[in-house]
Amino acid sequence: MNRGAARSTPRSTSGHVRNLFANVGLEQVGGIVRLGVLGQRYRAYFEGQPSRLPAAATVTERFAVGAQPEGVSARPPLGAPGSASGDLAGLTEGLDRGFGCTLGSEPGRSRGVAHMNGLGLWWSREQFLWNTLKGYSSAALPTIATDRNFRVAKEIVGLLQFTPAYAGGGLYEPAKYNPPQGLQLPAGHSLNHYGRFVRGIVDSRKPLPGGSTASGLNPISRWIPWNEPDICRPHMPGYAWGGVPHTRWVNRTGGSGPASAGELDEAGRRQRLYRLVQVAYDAMIAADSTARLIFPSLSLVDTTCDSSGRRMEFWDGWTRFLASQRNRQALVRSNFFFHDVSLTLHKEPERVAEIVGRYRTALDNLSATVGAEDPLVGQRKIILMELGLQDDPGLGAYFNDEDVAHFIIQAVANAFVAGADEVAFHKLVDYPLASLAGQGAQTAVRYMSHVTRQHPDQGKWPNISGERAANAYFGPVRIDLPGPGFVTSVIYNRQRQPLDMMLTFNSTDSAADPVIHLADHAGRERRLEPGDYRLTLQPPRSTFNAFGKNWAWVGGGTHVVRYSDTVRLSTNPAIPETADY
Repeated sequence: MNRGAARSTPRSTSGHVRNLFANVGLEQVGGIVRLGVLGQRYRAYFEGQPSRLPAAATVTERFAVGAQPEGVSARPPLGAPGSASGDLAGLTEGLDRGFGCTLGSEPGRSRGVAHMNGLGLWWSREQFLWNTLKGYSSAALPTIATDRNFRVAKEIVGLLQFTPAYAGGGLYEPAKYNPPQGLQLPAGHSLNHYGRFVRGIVDSRKPLPGGSTASGLNPISRWIPWNEPDICRPHMPGYAWGGVPHTRWVNRTGGSGPASAGELDEAGRRQRLYRLVQVAYDAMIAADSTARLIFPSLSLVDTTCDSSGRRMEFWDGWTRFLASQRNRQALVRSNFFFHDVSLTLHKEPERVAEIVGRYRTALDNLSATVGAEDPLVGQRKIILMELGLQDDPGLGAYFNDEDVAHFIIQAVANAFVAGADEVAFHKLVDYPLASLAGQGAQTAVRYMSHVTRQHPDQGKWPNISGERAANAYFGPVRIDLPGPGFVTSVIYNRQRQPLDMMLTFNSTDSAADPVIHLADHAGRERRLEPGDYRLTLQPPRSTFNAFGKNWAWVGGGTHVVRYSDTVRLSTNPAIPETADY
């Protein structure tokens, strides 16, 4: 780290205790030592959470604060199962549960598991396609899940999608995007089709003692009701529940199917979707009181629907909806009807930081916005549920695997420094292990495993964000992410020419054995000793001209270095704290 007091890796027990107070966030209150807010976040990520998954899936993450038992290696060998970063600097063992993917089931069970293990991923978001049911049947529920043939010792996160014909929807577009009938009824009412479905599917996957479930399939403790409800333009794929879906259907397919009944304006559409979240929460908790509801994944609201300029119109409407609820006690008892927030961001790395940062601020200010004390203050996670780089033919922006490798390292670092807790690669099959994209993803997980989320000493220089960074900032970027006993620094180049940079590593503790590893976007890695190392950071590979400007959505020359926290890293040229752009 280049800021704050030096942290060391002590050899004595008393030194370990002092380090825990300084780094873990222990507090002494009335003579009693307890975990402070920062310490609680360390505990959640590094001591391991009580697992409700099968015993084979349990991965213990703990501080290596004591001597290892005789004959046990302090760090597993490189590539050992569940130890993506085991041989790098740091005091933590085990798999970082903050990394996942979407549709890990797609390659099949054995290949999917091997692929996830190769990247160091803990969880997969799988889909439950409600629209494929012809009528409600608990016996048929296993057939609608993408993980039905993917029984694994990993975590599955469930995404509930679409509306069946028997609930007012249909098997295909546009009918499957209709709102379910009966939402106005209590979640437990027999004619509230969505409430009945959610209660049934959650109950069928509720973890039972020993890790089994009523359905015999993967246990699930986290659920997402719907995906990207903030798509507000009728012609866009995924638009649901209002406006002019008939026009959207005709424009996209040339079809002439009937328009949806009961079409809504945008405000009415949002209100009905907010009601869906309420029903989903009540039904989920009725089936499994310890399950967590992840708010439907949000992206950037289109500018044509955005009244505030924050690109958070759907979320802002949700908080206004919560603030309007008259029964404040019931509102608090219901945890405001959600636990965590998920985002879908296929944007520039700096835009990822911008949007994640806005939602982190929104969660931090939730009590004031809603007008009631947030019962989960400090406990709500931001999960980047879909992270990926997509071509934009309309702008002339096309990317290859090399661009993806640079992007995924830069974007993960930007997400974590802005306040994200978990990241999922979208989709698993888009990151083959032997490809540059896969090697970039593997490097991101390897070097950023166990960084402490929302650490007060993390930083980004310069702290650029937003789309202007893609065309107006020309220079290097550095992101520092501390973890227990280590720091990970990500450095990349946004100028349009190669940049020569000297990295200088200085050890601050002569008694400590400094561990320094450096890798590029393709995972080419070497171990370094303290001293000077010259790098040439290549410029962005792909640029394009649009709106009279030259754009580089992804920086070039990506390097990531992980080093003991007894080491200090400086660069020449120095990277500015701020930049005008």
